Amino acid sequence: MAVRVSAESGFNPGYMLKGQAEQAAAERAAGGYYINAAQAGEAPGRWFGKGAEVLGFTAGQVVEEVPFLAVYQQVHPVTGERLGRRPGQYAKKTDVLAGLLEAEPYATEDRRVELEREAAQRTRRSPAYTDVTASHDKTISIVHAAIRENERRARLAGNEQVPVLWAARERRWQEILQEGNRRGLEYLQQVASWTRTGYHGKRVDGVEPGRWEQALPVVTSWLQGTNRKGEPHDHVHNLWARMAVTEADGKWRALDTMRIRGHLGAMAAVVAAYTEPALTTEFGVQWVRRADGMGNEIAGVTQEWKDAFSTRTWHGRCGSAVNRPRGRCCSSGTPRGITRASPRMTRRSTGTPRWRRGMRRLAAASLKSPTPCSGAGSPMRLSLARRRTRR
Repeated sequence: MAVRVSAESGFNPGYMLKGQAEQAAAERAAGGYYINAAQAGEAPGRWFGKGAEVLGFTAGQVVEEVPFLAVYQQVHPVTGERLGRRPGQYAKKTDVLAGLLEAEPYATEDRRVELEREAAQRTRRSPAYTDVTASHDKTISIVHAAIRENERRARLAGNEQVPVLWAARERRWQEILQEGNRRGLEYLQQVASWTRTGYHGKRVDGVEPGRWEQALPVVTSWLQGTNRKGEPHDHVHNLWARMAVTEADGKWRALDTMRIRGHLGAMAAVVAAYTEPALTTEFGVQWVRRADGMGNEIAGVTQEWKDAFSTRTWHGRCGSAVNRPRGRCCSSGTPRGITRASPRMTRRSTGTPRWRRGMRRLAAASLKSPTPCSGAGSPMRLSLARRRTRR
């Protein structure tokens, strides 16, 4: 398959609106290759789902900011009524971290980083949506970007007809990706859209009294052609709203996202089953097996091209000697982790820490003292003996 599908919880639906610029924005002539999404704007979001139809949206309707933000805040975009139960309120990460730092006012920089992680682990948030992302193979993204680049160059050359031709081909490429994603969403809506009703705690006579009911989801789909680094990366963010309409009684309840996560592989197969033949029919591309065996890719796109437009090829900066022999590449978060850790790992030693010097003075005083705590088997003597052995 030339598609991978992943899912993660999301908390800020407004993030999707940041990638949309005006379609008529001027492009920069320099830079050659058309990869900056802000130059012409990402494709607008589209509504999907039977729950969205209950709210008055039609399938494929373009997403507008005000009703979009209202729905993902569990507010009806027309009547203003609340959709379902209010999400749980939990302590914020900043409050938890402040408490931890107050308990350890002399924490070192390394310890502060550990406390930040601990605060993040203790913090619980109610997600506003589940982001089911369908990511296409890098070769699909590169060929798509090449079509955009041909259109840009033809327009800069002053040709009137050629840019129109390339623009039509680019729109058709987008339509194929959108249609494949829509079919994947229809599959999830049919087999994985459920909500829980009743009590799902303690079982009664070995039987759980609660039930699972078919749900009508609310989804918005956002096709994007670049990643955060501005490199070609065709992928679709599908934001499944936290609340869905229960088909049986029409009430709004929380969507059971674990059912969705269990069908991600099947959704990838559905999307790829349409996308690959459609691109072959429309554009004549041929498919070959990836070198790692994980799906298909477009034939003719060299590894050099893929490496040139992928931040996962960290040859010198990202531990190539460690990761390459093991057959895996660095994740997108690895460079950020190395950047944060390098100052601590390369900082020169400032000598013996103050607390350790104080312990040594206390130990020296206890060794001269005739008190029982300074005997041959005292904890202080044993501790000092262990330290001398380590050195």
